[in-house]
Amino acid sequence: MPYPTHDLLLNFWSPEALQVNIVLLMHLVGSMLLGILVGYERSFHGRAAGMRTFSLVCMASTAIVAIFGYPELWFGGQHVTSITADGPSRVIQGIVTGIGFLGAGVIIREGHSISGLSTAASIWSAAAIGILIGLGFYGAGIALAILCAFSMTIVLQLERWLPRRKRYLFELYFNLHGHPNVETLQMLSEAHGFTVGTDTISISLGKNRQFWSYTATTRSRVKPDMANLALALQQMDGLEKFTISPTRI
Repeated sequence: MPYPTHDLLLNFWSPEALQVNIVLLMHLVGSMLLGILVGYERSFHGRAAGMRTFSLVCMASTAIVAIFGYPELWFGGQHVTSITADGPSRVIQGIVTGIGFLGAGVIIREGHSISGLSTAASIWSAAAIGILIGLGFYGAGIALAILCAFSMTIVLQLERWLPRRKRYLFELYFNLHGHPNVETLQMLSEAHGFTVGTDTISISLGKNRQFWSYTATTRSRVKPDMANLALALQQMDGLEKFTISPTRI
């Protein structure tokens, strides 16, 4: 027999429901902090997915998994059993699958950089918020929305303030009379605030020119001297053309 309207509304904020929402809040805060920790390692090394992306995905995953521990409180505790919970579970599964395709659509690779990862993660988080609200966990849904906004604003500023390295792709074109070598490129880059990743060096030889490419990272809190580096590269024997572009993959 269905609940009277006022009783049903009160059930969403019953003492049991409030306790579960508090537990979910603790889960969300913990997952956000751990996501930030893991994301900082990626952000420090100049990768595209950083603290915001990891924290959003971690929180959304926690929210979707944690609610399955309390099926008796779904929809205000309207006698949801393991059998009747199967329907909402299938709906949630469909939402998660569909959001995966939607998120993939906003991730764009432009040259040697990837953009849209944080947007995709925020869409994933919005789906988790909708699932929480749909099942009646209003406190946890509101908390997740606030934590997501915090992650996309305050954590962004924190990510910019913390020490991190930026990655740049160097592409150099030499004529056949040029004689570049790894040691010279390393010394030149380090003198202007870069560290060359020797394992990223690629060399190819065409009919009339040599092509060298490699990735170099900036040192923490050291601003690279791009202008003087460009001038120094122009003095290299046989160098016809070069490009230096940021990369985040």
